[in-house]
Amino acid sequence: MRPPASETRTRLLAAAEQILVQRGITGISVRKVGETAGLNPTLVTYHFGSLGALLEELRDRNLGPILAGWEGLDQRDGLDAVLRGWLAPLLMPAAFTESGRALVVIDEIAAHGEGDLGAGVLAAMLSFSRGLRALLLTYCPALDEAEMRARLRFISSAALGPPPRGRGMTGVGVADELEYLVRFAHAALRA
Repeated sequence: MRPPASETRTRLLAAAEQILVQRGITGISVRKVGETAGLNPTLVTYHFGSLGALLEELRDRNLGPILAGWEGLDQRDGLDAVLRGWLAPLLMPAAFTESGRALVVIDEIAAHGEGDLGAGVLAAMLSFSRGLRALLLTYCPALDEAEMRARLRFISSAALGPPPRGRGMTGVGVADELEYLVRFAHAALRA
């Protein structure tokens, strides 16, 4: 049975997320999470059962808002509106680490998480990306499925940004960054 939500549990999640954002998943351990939270590392096991279960909850807290942000994407009118609806959630802040992005946390877990941990992200993204490709192909009839997939990968990579992956572009607000990204995506799909 899982203990109820508490300040301790939240501090452990925030510490794990901070480590993921700053060092990646390879920097995470029960000891490191406890240390970063300023708590006894055994509390990770007490509150979550395992480091893997903590990472699953962290994955869900970061992935959930992105997936929710994508709901109704097919109801948007016009290429730029669809692009904004797709890209804006990718710029959301991480669940606990304001200086990090939810996408960075999810990317680390998808790329390096073992078993069901990474598979959960990949399954959600695969399902979404199929629908996104089909929707965008209606606005870009000159592209075939394979080329659309390739171009969306490039656009997604631009949203993720180069390492080290912090909050985003230095000196640029999220609204401006979104506009730059939408323009880039529009050009990438129409070229």
